[in-house]
Amino acid sequence: MTASIAESYPELPQRPVLRRLVDVLPAATPAIAPATVTLPPATALPAADPTAAVLAERVLRAAVEILDGRRPARQLSAVLGPDLLTYLVSLQGSAGHLKPRMRRVLAQHQAGGVLEAVALVTLTTGVRALAARFDNHGSRWQCTALQLRLTAGDLKVPRK
Repeated sequence: MTASIAESYPELPQRPVLRRLVDVLPAATPAIAPATVTLPPATALPAADPTAAVLAERVLRAAVEILDGRRPARQLSAVLGPDLLTYLVSLQGSAGHLKPRMRRVLAQHQAGGVLEAVALVTLTTGVRALAARFDNHGSRWQCTALQLRLTAGDLKVPRK
């Protein structure tokens, strides 16, 4: 069977027609006078302490150096509580052989004299986040939380 040139091709659907929203939507009804809405006064966040972000970066850099074994943990005893120092030393035992190096620190002020910071840490197995929380106690900042999540693969890497 041969096809003739004269045969017509089936009709393809036409391309959609673009229309303006003004032409499609119903006409707007005249608005009634807007009601007066009183908003509560905005609560101002406390002024950010520029020294807090610098302190957070220095503490997290020192923590990474402690993990690598290049710095003794007691150097952070003024900023970290005894439980966080113990946690940091235990991390040194499990992650020290992974050659931690700090890439970058991101710090964000929260309401109520709180600063949250994250250090991106490069290990031989990948990039991890070292998270910390700093609370303002009068005129000094104290690190109240510190966390580095290691994966099962991090823990399986043999020590050299």
